[in-house]
Amino acid sequence: MSELKNDAPKLSEIKKEHPFRVPDNYFEDFSSRLHTRLETEKQALPNPKSRIIRLLKPAIGLAASFILVFLLVFWPLKSFLPSYMAKNNSAIETTTTEEDTYLSILEKIDENSFFALLSESSDEEINDFNDEELMSYVSSNFSEYEIYLETANE
Repeated sequence: MSELKNDAPKLSEIKKEHPFRVPDNYFEDFSSRLHTRLETEKQALPNPKSRIIRLLKPAIGLAASFILVFLLVFWPLKSFLPSYMAKNNSAIETTTTEEDTYLSILEKIDENSFFALLSESSDEEINDFNDEELMSYVSSNFSEYEIYLETANE
């Protein structure tokens, strides 16, 4: 003990008591306090906003991860491979121009003009009938699947 006084005088001055103790009458009214606290927790309803946020949090995280992947993959590819992106865009544009061509052919011919061309008897007049009108008639009156079946059977 004398060594403690010499080495650490302030530490030797501390009393050797237990610093923790239970307040007076703590356990006498403990059950009533516990019961009231449990009742108040049962009555407290969760906030509906927090419930919605809790339900939407996984979906928001998933959307954020898709956006992050898009930003990390597409934008660098777009900057490093501009010629590849230009090829893809030109392929898309050519399909739209082909569709526009077919639509313009369909608009030019109708069923009556097709039958009028067929009813003419002379060979010269039948030769006046061009391939575009025939193609537009067939495409307007038959589905692509029916045309495919007819061409596959031949």
